[in-house]
Order: sequence, then C-alpha cells, then structure tokens
Amino acid sequence: MLRSVFIFVIILLSNQFAQAGVLLQGFYWDAPSPFDETWWDKLAKESKNISESGFTAIWIPPVLKGASGGYSNGYDPYDDYDLGSKDQKGTYGTHWGTREQLMRMIAMMRANGMDVYFDNVLGHRSGDDGKGHFVYKDAYGQIAGGRFQKSDYDFSGFNSFGRQLNYFNPYTQNHLIQAGDWLVNALGLQGQRIDMATNVAPEFLRKYLNSGAMTNQFAVSEYWSENLDELEHYVVDQMQGRVRAFDFPLWGRLKDLSNAGGFYDLRNLINAGLNSRQPNHAVTFVENHDTDRGFPMTQNKHLAYAFILTTEGYPSVFWKDYYNYGLKKIIDPLIWVHEKFAHGPIEWRHTEFDLLIYERKSKPGLLAGLNDNQTSDKSQWVQTDFGPFVTLHDYTGNAPDIQTQADGRVEVRIPSNSYVAYAPKDFHWGHETKSFRTYQQFAGAKDLDIPPAIKDKFQTVGRIYVEKDTFINWNLYLNSELEASITKDAKLILISEHQGDLCTEYLSPTYRNDGSVTYQASNTGWYEFQIKLNRNSSANSIPYWLNVNYQSPKSF
Repeated sequence: MLRSVFIFVIILLSNQFAQAGVLLQGFYWDAPSPFDETWWDKLAKESKNISESGFTAIWIPPVLKGASGGYSNGYDPYDDYDLGSKDQKGTYGTHWGTREQLMRMIAMMRANGMDVYFDNVLGHRSGDDGKGHFVYKDAYGQIAGGRFQKSDYDFSGFNSFGRQLNYFNPYTQNHLIQAGDWLVNALGLQGQRIDMATNVAPEFLRKYLNSGAMTNQFAVSEYWSENLDELEHYVVDQMQGRVRAFDFPLWGRLKDLSNAGGFYDLRNLINAGLNSRQPNHAVTFVENHDTDRGFPMTQNKHLAYAFILTTEGYPSVFWKDYYNYGLKKIIDPLIWVHEKFAHGPIEWRHTEFDLLIYERKSKPGLLAGLNDNQTSDKSQWVQTDFGPFVTLHDYTGNAPDIQTQADGRVEVRIPSNSYVAYAPKDFHWGHETKSFRTYQQFAGAKDLDIPPAIKDKFQTVGRIYVEKDTFINWNLYLNSELEASITKDAKLILISEHQGDLCTEYLSPTYRNDGSVTYQASNTGWYEFQIKLNRNSSANSIPYWLNVNYQSPKSF
C-alpha cells in the first residue's frame, strides 16, 4: 500500500488565503530551452535576483512531459509520472529540462524564500495511440509497465487540446489524486495553478485539492470569464472558497485602459474585478502567456501594473513584461510599495475620467493615484487618514513630496500618463530576506520513474543539490506489505560528487520511526543516494519512499 509521507501544509486562519506577496509568472509560451541551458537551470540561476526584487512566489510551467516530448511546452500532458525522467515521446527531458534540474531549481527557490506553484493541466491528456490508449514506460524502460495507464473509458470526449478526462470514472479520479499527491511530494511544491478550470468539474477539483499533499495548499484557477458574477459564483459557490481565481473581469478593463491611448474612463476600474468583492480570492494580473499571444496590451502597461500593485488582490507579474519588455525598473518599486504599504480596504478619494485617487486604510497607509491623460498633469485636493502635517513621499519617484494640512487634506499632483504611491516619508528601501529548507520525496517502484530496491545491486535513487556545512536529513520507508519478507537489512549510501561514499546506513526491516538520519555536507554540490537489498533477503525487490530534507544554496 502506497503511503504519502510528506504532507506540505499551509496553516490557514479564518480569513482563508489572506496573504501579502507578489507572484511572478516564471515563463512565457515560447520561452527558449536550449541544450546548453534548460529553462529550469535558467530559473535556478535567477532565483536569488527574483527573491531580492521582492517576489515571494513563482508560478512555473507544466512539469509533465507533453505528447511531443521536449518539443512540447507541457500543455498537452502525456504521462502523469514523467517529470523529464523517462525516455518517452522522443526525448528524456521535458521542454524545460530534466526531473533532477527541476528539483534543484525548486530547492534553490526555497533557499531564497520563495514558494513554488506548478501549472497543473487536469483537463486532458494527449499522445495516445489514436484509439484512446495510453501506455507508459516503467522505471526500467519497459513499455506498458508504467503507472496510471489509460483507455477510452477514462475519457469523456475531446477538448481543443486533447482527450477530456472523465472525472466521474472512479479509476480515473482516484489515479489523478494519487498522481497529484506523488508529484507535490516528489518536488516539494507549495501550490498550483489549475489550467483551463472551466473544463474541470468543480466537485472533482474540490476533492482533488482536499486530498493528500494538496490539502490546504495554495491553488488558483484559470476560470476564463470576464463576467464578474459568474466568476464569483465559481469561487464562492462551486468551489466553496477552496481556490483563488485569476481576475479576468479586472484584466478586461485594464486591457481597455492600456490600449485606449489616454481616452479611457478610469472610473470603469472601480469595483470592476473579483478583487473588489472577494479580495482574498482574487489573483490580479496584467498579462500572461495566453493573453500575450492572443490579446496583448500594446501600450501604457505601467498604469495597469501600478493599479494591481496598489489595490486589493494577490498580484501576478508576467515574465516577458518584467524581463523582455523592459518593465523591471517600473515594477520593482511597485513591488516594494505593495509589500510595505498596500494593506487594508480601499477608500476612493477622487474619481473622474482621467484621474483616480484612492487610499489603503491600514497603517502606515498608502495614497495612490493614476493619471490617464497623455499630455496634461493633474492635481486634486483629497481627504486622507494620515492626520495633520504629515510629509508624504512618492515611493515610485514620479512626483515630489507633499504635506497634509491640519485637517488631513493634501494636494496630490500626478504627471501625465503616470501614477503615484504616497506614504509617510523616511521608510527605507529593502525586502525582508527569508530562506527555507527543501522537503522532497523519492518513491522507488517498478511502475514509477525510479526503480525499487533490488537484491545485491545498488540502484540510484536520485540526487539533491546541497549547501556546504548544512545538514541533510532523511527517512526511508519500506512497503508495509513486504516488510515481513525482509530477512536481512537493506543498505542505503550517500555519495558526494566531491568525496565519494560519505554515509552508509543499514536499515531495519521495520519502519523507521526513530527520527531521520543526518549528515553535514562538507561541500556545496550534488549528493546522490543509492539503495540495495542484501543477497540473503527473501525479497527480490522492495518499493520504498525516501524523504529528504536539506538546504540548497541560494546561487550556483
């Protein structure tokens, strides 16, 4: 019987999903993955810079291999247990890299204090034999030996990307949940984005997200609807508050603002999105990998980013906007403003066609505004809650300091086609630095991507990338149904790429309930686990779960 050993739990208070933070979408549709540097390695190398810019989480592309192997970006998933670890569909790695590179990238993101959310394609599978049959290789490369093979009975039809999974078939439902549990444990993830959530039955998705390692983890649905009532019904009634949702109603208004060239009525932004009704369940965004290809914003994106980073909701920044389109220097100060000042409910202080001024009410407070006019500066006296004679500084650098009057009123000046973010003066720039250890699981079984322990021959379990002078902790669990057949000890060794064999552990034929084994890494680099059964064991092979807990370096 398979066991989930690591359950990664975010403890949620009564205000579920309420959190600060800024999310980076860590990819785009045609992101390159050249042979000399995979995308997973590119993200790993950039992880320290991403964290130091103030991002608190990253959303990574699909991790399962697609129907075209490394030529597919993963939105046509094939095998639920191939993370770039099987020679299938013409390549070993996925478009983004290998499982080992993926695990290292996640570990480095965690070392830099980041949460990692994966893109989960639950709606469909692609790459069958043309008759709805999916057969996968096992850990030894044998065809039709892999876990969660599928037939036509596991699908309910087709959608535009492949065969639509049948969530009401018990086999399919149970195996999807087991595969999700395995994946989250294997990689040590903190949450997920649900791709094409309109094609995923809400009753199944609730069960899925409340199972195993997914329980209470962050989840955001791509429920593509610009109808605010429909989106709120999905989040509140159909999903019973279990997920956040991307704020497509607000995105539609921001797209109109951006593309209007200064002729947009800013009052249309007021109460326009899910963030105005369900702020703790709204993920706001300006662009993503889909909209960038089909419905891009062509100008004035700085106004849209200023709005989502100073108003309510959990803001998401698109990789191409940040890196490729030159908005990093604009977005970085807004991230700091968001984390430092953008808290509490909004009070709209002044609203007109070209001018929007609003205040965030929690201390220390924030007074923000947009001016959509392309040629004329705007100024307006507004009431604030800052109190008398408080000097306010625009932390975006777009306007000079101002001071409140005795009654708390202040005159806000906003340059043309620009924005401001005022808060009390003398707060100093800088982000709180965090670092987390990584928890990952290697599951060894014939029908997975890692072999079981076998008699008298070491099998590679996997490698982890560890920081010098930190401790590697691990536990090994053997399959409970086979424990009684083990007459002698199994053996686990840890190997350093610098030093060779480091630590040898002889394992009891019963579950290890006495805490984890520990080794202090003497070098930064790869550490490999290998396992075998001794020759006098009565069992020829044993499935196992090796749970590892370690500190990765923050940079290469």
